[in-house]
Formats: sequence, C-alpha cells, structure tokens
Amino acid sequence: MYYLKKLGHQELGSIGDDGNPQRGRYIYISSDTSVLSFFPPLTTQARNDNALLAVLPLYEGKKVYCNYVYHNDSFFGRTRNEYRFYLNKELENNALLFQVGDIILFKKDVMVFDNENQNVYFMDRITPDNASLYAQCSAIINNSKIRGGHAITDILLPQVEARISAIKNSSSIEVSIGKDVTTTIIKKNETREDAVSAIAGLFNAISFRDFVMTGYGNKCAITGNVIRWNNYNNLEAAHIYPKSHGGEFLPSNGIAMCRDLHWAFDKGFFTIDDDFRVRVHDDIDSEFLREFDGKQIRLPSDQFFVPNRDNLRYHRDNVFGLFKTTGRL
Repeated sequence: MYYLKKLGHQELGSIGDDGNPQRGRYIYISSDTSVLSFFPPLTTQARNDNALLAVLPLYEGKKVYCNYVYHNDSFFGRTRNEYRFYLNKELENNALLFQVGDIILFKKDVMVFDNENQNVYFMDRITPDNASLYAQCSAIINNSKIRGGHAITDILLPQVEARISAIKNSSSIEVSIGKDVTTTIIKKNETREDAVSAIAGLFNAISFRDFVMTGYGNKCAITGNVIRWNNYNNLEAAHIYPKSHGGEFLPSNGIAMCRDLHWAFDKGFFTIDDDFRVRVHDDIDSEFLREFDGKQIRLPSDQFFVPNRDNLRYHRDNVFGLFKTTGRL
C-alpha cells in the first residue's frame, strides 16, 4: 500500500522572488482516517505530539530521520489542527529538490538493522520527467476520495518496487541526521512538563544507536577510531545510565565506543567525569585502559548529543567499580 501526495506551493515554504523559502518546508498529511492509520498514532492530549520516522528515500539509498508532528493547538485554546511531515534537509540534499507538482510516495515497511526489525518508510519523489509513472500516480490522486491531492492505494507500482528491492538488498546504507531534525525535536517538546521523557520516547534501540553514531561522527569517542566494512563496524552505543537500571534511549545518554571499551564501561572498569575525561579504576591493571586515563573524550558538535552530566554522575556512583561488588563478570 502507498500514500501519495502532490506537493503544493505553501507547504514547500512559499518560494519568494529571491528563490528562497519564506518558511519551513513540510508535507501536509491528510487527516483522513485511512492516511492517519498509515503513520504512527499521535494524541490530542500532548501539545504538538510528534514521532520520529526512519525514511529511506529511493533516490538516495540512505536512511534519514524526519519529524512527523500533529499540530493540535485547537485542543489548547487555539485553532490549528493539522498533521505535518517536516522535510529534513538531508532528504533534499541540502537544496530545494522538491518542487510544486511533484508527487511524493510513501510505503511503510520493515527492515532489519543490527539484527533488529525497524519500521521504515520508503519514500520516492515522482516528477513529470518520469512521464508514465507520474501520469499513473496523478490518475490515482485524481480518482481518490481524499481531497487535496492525497491518495491511499494498493495498486502495485513495479518501478517503485524494483527500487525498494534494490535498497533492501544493499550492503551499505548510510544514516543521515540533519541539524534541523534535532532542532525540531527540541522545539516541539520544549513546552511539555515531561519534555525529557517525551523526547526519549521518540527513540528505540535502533534509532538511539543511529543518532549516537552520527553524533560522534561514526568513530569511537575515546580512541577516535573505527573498523568498518560496508554496514559492519566495531562501534556500539554505550548507555551512560544503563538501560537495565532504567536509563532511556536518549542520545545524550549514549556514547559511541568500540566494543571492548563499551564492555569495560558497562562493567565499571572506567568512568567519565564532568569534564568528560576518562577515569580508570585504581584496581584495574590494564595497559590498554591506562593509556586513556585522564584523556578527554571527543565530544559531538551538536549539544543535543553531548553526554548528560547527571547521567555521568549516576554512572560514577552506581556503575564505576561495579566489578568489585559482583565478584564475577
């Protein structure tokens, strides 16, 4: 099943005479029940309720995270009541790729990353240059009962399916997270009393790892290195406040580490202080670890990813030296 939307002038930011958008660019999502069931459910109880979607654009062959927001101000004393899919600049190659009249196609599916299933949305941009496919999709939209250039259809589109199959069989899929995504996440949740938990609720094990790896430039925060081949590498997203202790899938609760250092961090062989320096436990006799003692970790440039100091404190107080109390590893 596909969701089709023909793009309009206003949702693309109303391009001015200077060629620049006058406001943010987004895709207006129909409030028809058949369309809303295509996307994650959002509530009227939380203002600007939102979800983080993993999107695989068929014209790029990468995974991009985008914000899906329910602007439900009408339930909080105002008038706006609409759903928007915000255009991460990575979807448009940091340019104004999408044009008025383009048809955007979504297909909901599941892909396996790191041996775990992730709900994803394949996305394609269909332009008049692809005359036959564009004509077919335009006809589906014109015959749709959903007004405003929207359609839900189960008519199979072989050209689209072939490109989806190619991505599914790809041995290397890059993850791209733009600054505009993290900014939107913060902005849409900043007025909530439970803002931290609300943001954490957007993430799962896979998106947490993707964000943490991207925040650290896909390199170990301590060694500055990575061993990589296609989709395989020796990096892991280490929880600072352990998940087993109730820690959240929040990017600021994660640090990119190579596997052996992640293991040592979880066992309490070393910790990280408030100045973001490695502190190796006095009882650990390891030349490998000792070479990092006192070294400051490499920090992300985006504050959204920088380790939370409260979580670092929790690790020092409750995990550091844990190997001594457990008696075994």
